[in-house]
Amino acid sequence: MLNLEALTQPKSQFLNHVRYSYARGLMIGALEELSASLRKAESSREKLSLLDAFPLVQDFLQRFPAVQQILDTLPESYVVVCKEIMAIGQLDRLLGDSAIHNESLSAFLKKMAVVDDFYRELGGIVGYQETILKFLLGTSDARQSDVATFHPPSFIDITQESDAVLTAILQGIESLPFVAEMYPLGGAADRLHLVDEKTGMELPAAKLGYAGRTLFEGLIRDLQAREYLFFKLFGKQVTIPIAIMTSEEKENHRHVLQICEEGRWFGRPTDSFRFFTQPLVPAVNAMGDWCFSKILTPLLKPGGHGALWKLARDEGVFKWFESLGKTKALVRQINNPIAAIDHGLISFTGFGVGKQMWLGFASCPRLLQSAEGVNVVVERKNGDMVLTNIEYCDFAKYGIEDAPLKENEPYSRFSSNTNILFVDLKAIERAVHLCPFPGLLVNLKGSSGGVNKQAVVARLESTMQNIADVFVEKRPTVSPLSQSVAMEHTFVTYNQRHKTIATAKRAFIPGKVARETPEECFHVQLYSARELLSAWCRFSLPPQRSLDAYLEQGPEILFLYHPALGPLYSLIAQKISQGSLALGSELQLEIADAHIERLNVKGSLLIRATQPMGHLDDQGVLHYSYLAGRCFLKNVCVVNRGVDWDISRPFWKNCFVRRESLEIILHGFSEFVAEDVTFLGTFRFEVPSGIRMRVRDAGGKLVVEQEELKEAPFWHYEKQGLKIKRQ
Repeated sequence: MLNLEALTQPKSQFLNHVRYSYARGLMIGALEELSASLRKAESSREKLSLLDAFPLVQDFLQRFPAVQQILDTLPESYVVVCKEIMAIGQLDRLLGDSAIHNESLSAFLKKMAVVDDFYRELGGIVGYQETILKFLLGTSDARQSDVATFHPPSFIDITQESDAVLTAILQGIESLPFVAEMYPLGGAADRLHLVDEKTGMELPAAKLGYAGRTLFEGLIRDLQAREYLFFKLFGKQVTIPIAIMTSEEKENHRHVLQICEEGRWFGRPTDSFRFFTQPLVPAVNAMGDWCFSKILTPLLKPGGHGALWKLARDEGVFKWFESLGKTKALVRQINNPIAAIDHGLISFTGFGVGKQMWLGFASCPRLLQSAEGVNVVVERKNGDMVLTNIEYCDFAKYGIEDAPLKENEPYSRFSSNTNILFVDLKAIERAVHLCPFPGLLVNLKGSSGGVNKQAVVARLESTMQNIADVFVEKRPTVSPLSQSVAMEHTFVTYNQRHKTIATAKRAFIPGKVARETPEECFHVQLYSARELLSAWCRFSLPPQRSLDAYLEQGPEILFLYHPALGPLYSLIAQKISQGSLALGSELQLEIADAHIERLNVKGSLLIRATQPMGHLDDQGVLHYSYLAGRCFLKNVCVVNRGVDWDISRPFWKNCFVRRESLEIILHGFSEFVAEDVTFLGTFRFEVPSGIRMRVRDAGGKLVVEQEELKEAPFWHYEKQGLKIKRQ
């Protein structure tokens, strides 16, 4: 029981006692009882009755009678919130000795009312504070106390295009009319230190200019590449709806909308997007006290991507999906731009649909000491089993040692949870009712700032992947538990790491480890592209450079391409075959319809179609079609001085200084053709819409010819074996 006598002591003694009570758990007991009662209350009036009887509230109002006078002028919901903050002992700290003004208190309570409503299933702000204090004292994690042991999950191997994977790829493409996508973009991304070069204002991760475009645009391009592949195989247009969780952190919501508007919604109908905003929640110090920067201005941060599910339910997103006939969803995060390489996302979706699963994880090898959770099957003490995720910050708590799979290898014995999820929407909606705040945790992190200059801050965070904890199954009886465990309704795929995850989470500091920086992420992406050229397209390439050598000298070769060129490697290999890239050379293909054979580049070759996947109507909506830019190159050599790598850092921005280059720009529906030609030095060809431009060698001199381009497909896609052939 809380020492009620202590709660009526003078203010300084009172606050000291409350902090002392935190450590002893006395405050937790009182808040636990109060939050339980608040959860049962059916009206604001009933909540006020409970709060008015709470000693901390009574004492506060006795000492600050002017506050009650202001509260009498405010909406009842604001009064409830204010008295909840009194009850948790934080309003004293937020007010200090300053005079209280109606306007400032009302503005503060308006923000806090959003937090209170979001956490209503916990008991509002009181429940939020109670839960944080329990975590800080190590008494809250029911998941931990219920664990008997861990088992490795039974992985679906998608590292190679086996018959099963090829079947899943086709199912993944065929299922697109029933699939939605969800992007949790509301995170703080503090470690990126991304700022506007003109204003100096901090920016969210969605604005990171990676490989020449924002990370958010990269997600849309990947999605459209899958839609385009569906169109090429089945002749129908599908527009996948996108639900986006933003936040007000660093004006995240405004910036994401701005990206969409400036990009003219990427040729998509505006009603195919649905935005919903994640509330910002109070950050606390190691004692559980709220951090603040000035009077009535608590430090607020996003409460984790686990808010995705509850907000989707509360904001009607699931109902919206249902009205559009969508039954499944793919979930991606903003900071992993390589997740859609090759068939990874497509086969992942295909297995989820084909096996009628409720939830799936996309996994891969995990680097030691990386900030990534792990996928495990948890056996509970009652014998129940669940395929789930354990966050890296909880390893010590669960007794998980981040040890290598094999001695002297860089990979952990656990596979990585990449936060790429497949979900059945009905199953998830049911799960939210059972667990509105999955994977709750408090992760203390170093920080500075605010009036009290705290060394560490934390907030109550929820993890979206731990919605899996709801999907409990009975202990299997067929196979011994010493082997990997296969679940009936949840699954996990296993792919190569360089085709699954490379994150841009933190800014690179020269001389420091480059892990999880855009520099490392781009190096991994270039490695994947190198593998595509070498192993699939049969290109001759110079020796690969390590990350350190890449940072010092630049990439040994650079190959970037529009995802609609494939995205499947097996398709790209049918469009591009044989050739070479010399050391330091660059090949960028912003095009989907290309036929390239025996191409040799020493320098820089840039091919860009203004309409790579089709045409825009009068409203600016993209229609997938053969009315796109296309290029045919055969027996072509490109020789120029290319990129000056020494002055083109950072390479991941794709803002290169070129001394010479061959640039081919295809406007609208147009085509460029070159065969048995060497381009020596700088050239720039712009092909008007409706025109085929042909360049040929006439006795050592390049001759340019133009003719009208007849409307016809460039490639014909065949479903059987995913083959393509020229028309």
